[in-house]
Amino acid sequence: MELREQAYVTAIARHGSLKQAAAELHISPPTLSIFLSNLEKELGLQLFDRLGKRFVPTEAGRIYLENAREMLRYQERCRAQLGDLRQGSTGSVRFGIHPRRTLYLLAPALKAYAPSHSGIQVTTCEQSSDEMFRLLAGGELDFIVNNQRDSDPALIYQPFYSDRLVMVVRADHPLAADIPAPEDGGTAWVDLKRFEREPFILQKSHQSSRIYTDRAMDYAGISPQSRYVLENLESAAQLAAEGLGIAFNFESYIRHFHYHKPVRWFYVGDRETVINYSIIYRRDKYMPTYVKDFIAALQEALELDAGR
Repeated sequence: MELREQAYVTAIARHGSLKQAAAELHISPPTLSIFLSNLEKELGLQLFDRLGKRFVPTEAGRIYLENAREMLRYQERCRAQLGDLRQGSTGSVRFGIHPRRTLYLLAPALKAYAPSHSGIQVTTCEQSSDEMFRLLAGGELDFIVNNQRDSDPALIYQPFYSDRLVMVVRADHPLAADIPAPEDGGTAWVDLKRFEREPFILQKSHQSSRIYTDRAMDYAGISPQSRYVLENLESAAQLAAEGLGIAFNFESYIRHFHYHKPVRWFYVGDRETVINYSIIYRRDKYMPTYVKDFIAALQEALELDAGR
């Protein structure tokens, strides 16, 4: 099954550039330009507007791309099914995950997975949630690991694990001095209102950590002023370690950061609130055995990490 035409056009749309698309396709830009001109002449329609050096799909282009992507998904499904018949000896796994989770999940998962799947190429997409959902919808990823939900009915959500929001302070913070550690060695809960006069270190408004932080502040009935706003969660925790303010994080992240100075962390907000992460994939996407095996390896790596 050869769908070179569809692969070429979708690559141009994905990059918006002949040069970048040609690099992905391992052909020269002039070759790709001639191909596109000939195709548009054959169709009698222009598929892309040339806006400077950028290629933007026309209405005809959008219709073509919708069908081309569907054809490529069927091609991928056919090849994956045939690959299963070859006992999964070749293929690729493409999945989306936030960078902080690859830090402690990817290496142990691959260590368990690779010996029996030596012919499988694993590619991670470490992008924003919006970008991961976009790539998943376009069939460019097999699955993503995420805590957000999209309204697309074509998506299936398979429970993966649960996390909690924590507040992070320097280890000797005076307002935390009288908060005892639970007898079971777990994480204590504190009323965020106790710290409302402290400077807060927050993430940007579009980040999921900020969404949960805002909910925790609403629960405590406080509206503190932030002193610092930054995207990087580890940097925020380091600022807290230096005594520069109160930071927020996910508990699964905070346990894997490395600090120059020690910190303490506490649950905040509604005690019943958990952050559920899912393995998310398209309902109409065929999942080869080797992709399912990789998901199982991620799950096993997660369970091993939780047991430490």
